[in-house]
Amino acid sequence: MKSPKTMDDVNKKYRSPQLVSNISSEINALKAEIANRLMLALVILCCIGLPISLARWPNLGFQLVFAVHILLTASTIIMYFRPTKENYKVDYLYISAFLTLLAAMGLYSFGLQSGGFIHFIFAAFIIAGIFSLKASIIYLIFSSSGTAMLGLLFSQGTITHVIEPNIYASSMGAWSIAIFSGVITSTLFLTAGYAYYRKLKSSLELLETQNEKVEYLANHDHLTGLTSPRLAQEQLDLTLNLAKRHSFKAAILYIDVDDFKLINDALGHDAGDFALKEIANRLKDLIRDTDIACRQGGDEFLVILHYPVTKEACEEICRRLISAFDSRLPYKEHEIKINLSIGVAIYPDDGERQDELRIKADKAMYTTKHQQKNNYLFADEL
Repeated sequence: MKSPKTMDDVNKKYRSPQLVSNISSEINALKAEIANRLMLALVILCCIGLPISLARWPNLGFQLVFAVHILLTASTIIMYFRPTKENYKVDYLYISAFLTLLAAMGLYSFGLQSGGFIHFIFAAFIIAGIFSLKASIIYLIFSSSGTAMLGLLFSQGTITHVIEPNIYASSMGAWSIAIFSGVITSTLFLTAGYAYYRKLKSSLELLETQNEKVEYLANHDHLTGLTSPRLAQEQLDLTLNLAKRHSFKAAILYIDVDDFKLINDALGHDAGDFALKEIANRLKDLIRDTDIACRQGGDEFLVILHYPVTKEACEEICRRLISAFDSRLPYKEHEIKINLSIGVAIYPDDGERQDELRIKADKAMYTTKHQQKNNYLFADEL
């Protein structure tokens, strides 16, 4: 039988380059998906926003910002429909540059009334998520410095508004642009946030499923599905504590398959595994739901009999277990004969501690195995 993996083996697995590569690939795939969604959202917003922006032309005359809006719309469409999109960082760089230029031209042409500075915030968010927090901070320092410089030039009259602020504030077109500026940033935030939310939800669901699988594997034998020795030890402690508290009897059965090595030698390990699975299945069928069956390792099994337990009930279970294999098991073109040797120890008659009961049940099992195979023996009969 193969020994179970150690914690070092598990740690090595989770530090493996392949696992790190898989995680990195998933993160890059998510970033690429978000980049594509953001570019699509930007195309839609540009197609809606450009007519709104140009609607101010009759009142304001041609302004440089209009040319910038036309250029940004055209370049965004070209970027989105470009034939190759191998590097998602290009999209993020473009979106950051788009927002920066949009904000800068709005502030230059209309000052604070443009509301363009909010675009700097989302651009900084993108830079932090794709590159680094340090790069985002540097970007914010430069964008804030540029905004402050424009504010200084406006306050000194070096730069003037293209239209008197009070008049501009009463223009429906100005309000439309201000609202749409908020819509652009909000839409991009929501697009990125929703994609992250979906991925996070999917990852958490996968993690929960994997945790359940890991917990099951930790508490059950991988071949037979029976309770693991570790969990059986905990359950036996619990059973004995309850038996002591409520003054009832409990019992354990040590079960060994007679001449199991002969099955492996004659028919191969697959036949041995088949036999172990059949034994496990019949154990589960014959014991009560409150009882616990465990594979101790190799061809040895442990059964914990919970309240109510009597010697007669133990005898009945032992007889049923042995008689369950009166007929040979068909395996491919062969037949397998299963014989069981069972040792029984009862709490508190044969001991009050788990180690005492285990030792006595094990001794009873080996005694009957050497004296009369395919039989059972109680510890008090030694």
